Amino acid sequence: MPNQPMRAGDDDGRRLIFGPDHASFTSLDDLRVGLVAAAANGADLLTRVTARVRDGLVGFRDETGDIIEPICNALDDAASDLRNRSLQIADQDVDRPFRVVLMGRTMSGKSTLFEFLSGGDGARIGVGGQRTTRESCSRAVQGLAIDVVDTPGVGAMDGEDDYARAFEEVAGADLILWVATDQATQEQTGRALERLSDLGKPILVALNCLADVSDELGLEDMLYEPDQVFGGDATGNLVPVQRHLARAGGQYICALQVHAQAALLSTSGLLEPDVAHVLRSNSRIDTLLESLRHQQEQTAAQRRVVSAFDAPRIDLLEAATSSNTQVSELRSAAASYQGTRTSLRKRAHRRIDDACDEIQSATTNAISRRERWIEQVDPDLGLDQINKKWNHELKGLRNELEDAINEIGLRLRADLNIIAYDVAADWAHVDSDGFAGLGGRGEIWGNRVVKVGGRMAAGVGGLAAGAKVGSLVGTLFGPGPGTAIGTGVGALIGLTGSLLGVDRAIDWLGDQLFRSPSKVRERRRKKISKQLSPLLVQLKAEVDKIRTKVQQDWFDAVESDHERRLAREEALDLAIGCLETATRELESAVANLDTELCRELLRMNGFTRVASAVSRADRWRGAGIAVALPEAEFAEVVLYPATGGVERIVPTRSTGRPESNALQVLRCMTTAPLTVESMSERRLVVDLSKPAPGGTREAWVALAQIHSGANVTIRERPLEGEPDVHDSHP
Repeated sequence: MPNQPMRAGDDDGRRLIFGPDHASFTSLDDLRVGLVAAAANGADLLTRVTARVRDGLVGFRDETGDIIEPICNALDDAASDLRNRSLQIADQDVDRPFRVVLMGRTMSGKSTLFEFLSGGDGARIGVGGQRTTRESCSRAVQGLAIDVVDTPGVGAMDGEDDYARAFEEVAGADLILWVATDQATQEQTGRALERLSDLGKPILVALNCLADVSDELGLEDMLYEPDQVFGGDATGNLVPVQRHLARAGGQYICALQVHAQAALLSTSGLLEPDVAHVLRSNSRIDTLLESLRHQQEQTAAQRRVVSAFDAPRIDLLEAATSSNTQVSELRSAAASYQGTRTSLRKRAHRRIDDACDEIQSATTNAISRRERWIEQVDPDLGLDQINKKWNHELKGLRNELEDAINEIGLRLRADLNIIAYDVAADWAHVDSDGFAGLGGRGEIWGNRVVKVGGRMAAGVGGLAAGAKVGSLVGTLFGPGPGTAIGTGVGALIGLTGSLLGVDRAIDWLGDQLFRSPSKVRERRRKKISKQLSPLLVQLKAEVDKIRTKVQQDWFDAVESDHERRLAREEALDLAIGCLETATRELESAVANLDTELCRELLRMNGFTRVASAVSRADRWRGAGIAVALPEAEFAEVVLYPATGGVERIVPTRSTGRPESNALQVLRCMTTAPLTVESMSERRLVVDLSKPAPGGTREAWVALAQIHSGANVTIRERPLEGEPDVHDSHP
């Protein structure tokens, strides 16, 4: 398939999925071919992007490995999921029966209900322990053109694998039959409900009564007092289910009370026919069967199409979310690197200046003391004594300068380390751009679903020793700068040794001017000063030159590190660009799928002309599908809404302004009056007069934003006596 962006509503983009000769698919087999290509194309895209990211940072593996490898691994996983999905779709029976997936908390009675629906012998039923069902199982429902799938329960201790196995069946589900009880909803159970809502799957709730009817007393109660057995707080038992679904903007189709154990017992052959008949009737299982039959007869064709689209769509959307999340992490890392680099450079330069000033001060003071020694030396001493004292003084000068420079170097090392850690701490937790703007589906989806925590922090880098004295000085920046700093300090010490060598210092002692001890006292003092003073001046000038050179070497070392860090940031920017392109293309693929799905659902509901006029469509779980239409077709759908479908169709004008289309979407979402608080270019703020669950409001806002491109805020106007206002915007 061509490696170019797929754009919703763009015929060229659409043909990337459904082939160059298709305006739409003409059979389920055609649909399968297109969806296989969509998933495979997404996998290939991620594989190419991951390779480019790794190649672009190949020279910075040591410094960026902790950031890049997890990101690339996440992209590899997303590509693998898409590739596996492509293979699954290719092998899928697209003309299969209506598919109902049983889900619910562990020990809720799913397997008991499964055995009844499929006419089983009860082999999958547990004995009161958690995690009895560990693998999924599919069978046909007796008397109905429905396949039912039993899955492992969610919420068991150490049941993460069961949770994952259960959700492996969700993508291919036409309907989720959630088996609930009157027991407490556990954290993982709530998480499963929220995720089902995020995935947009239709949910029918079976409130299964767990009262035991296996003994004579329990059986009699069920036969003669079924209402008492069921209890009267069905609504209360539904509250946690409603709450968790609403958090992600979802809701269930309907909720029915059943007694799965009683229903299965009624078919066991252990009871008299008339007793079995009463027990089955009192189990209320027939109401559930009728509801399943209604869903199959009224929605099977549309659900099959939606389910087929959902399989690659979910993986594409999660891949886009993963890519968008990695962009956010890389931006955070790049911001940390940039902040660290500029702060470190500025503060390191300032500290190096200070260190060089200290060296200059130490050198000046040491030489000044030798100038005073010249003035104070006793010229009456013999030549050997003066030579010995001067030699001793030179040794002291050398040691004094060496000690001072080493001490300054050690302080420089310590201070640079402190600066490094301070700078790293300042930039270690820089917030990324997050999910706050008007980004695409992956961005908003990630804000609601993925919940990837944490931020990447910039590393400080290795501490390496310099050469010789540099090993004492140490370095923050790495071997190159460390060697420069160490060599610089060593150069100063070496200079001291070369200029203050004993041979050079005692040359004047052989001067033939020392002829007569009785006449040379004053001449000696002048000669000492005349000989030594220029030497000390020269020494000071040479030390200043070397100090300036060393200072520049240190600055160059810092600049070298600065340039390497800058190159690393440029490589990160390249990776960010690759990932942003991938996110856009994946989101375009999702939008393309949504557009094609909307067209097909409109055709299935008799809106053939409208379907042909669709320019683009955007789908959001818990809200519906917003579709852009020309004026005539828009008016047609407004006058004659497409209410018979399994997805709500929300018409907008192809030529409408973003804020106007956003308002149109919101008006179709609720029957409560909306008051426009403010409306400007790509910005809409409305007040909602009737409270709505937070997740539902977020779903409305997400659909309005994705479809229109406007920034949308819903403010819930409090009813009289209600507390203050809530805002909703992803």
